[in-house]
Amino acid sequence: MASQEGWKRREPGPVVRPYAVTGGRTEPADGEVLDLIAVVVTTSRSTGAGSEPARRTPEHRKIINLAHQPTTVADIASDTGLPVGVVRVLLADLIMLGAVKVVRQRPAREMPSDDLLREILNGLRAL
Repeated sequence: MASQEGWKRREPGPVVRPYAVTGGRTEPADGEVLDLIAVVVTTSRSTGAGSEPARRTPEHRKIINLAHQPTTVADIASDTGLPVGVVRVLLADLIMLGAVKVVRQRPAREMPSDDLLREILNGLRAL
C-alpha cells in the first residue's frame, strides 16, 4: 500500500463553468467591451441601498471588493481567476447597476502609436 505522504493538496479549480457565471452571455449587455487596461472603481452605490445587492453573484461581490481601489480589467481577471470575457460581462452588469464606473479607458478603435509599440518591443527584447 502506497504512503499517503506523497499526496499534495491542490486547488480544485473553478466549480462553476464560466458560461454559468454569466448566464450564458458572451458579450456585455450594453454592447460596450472594456479594454484590458480600462481602469474601474466602485461607486458610492456599490454598498448603498439602491445598488440591488440581491442581483449580485459571489463573482460580482469579488469584483466589487477588488475595485475599491482603481484597478484594471486584466488585474481583476487575474485576481479572481476568471476568464477576461467573463469579467467583462460581469463588470458591464455592475456598471449598469451603478456599482462600478470606468475611470479611464482608451477610446474605441484608437490604435497605439508607433512610438509606443517600438518602446514595448524594445522592452521585450531587453528581457
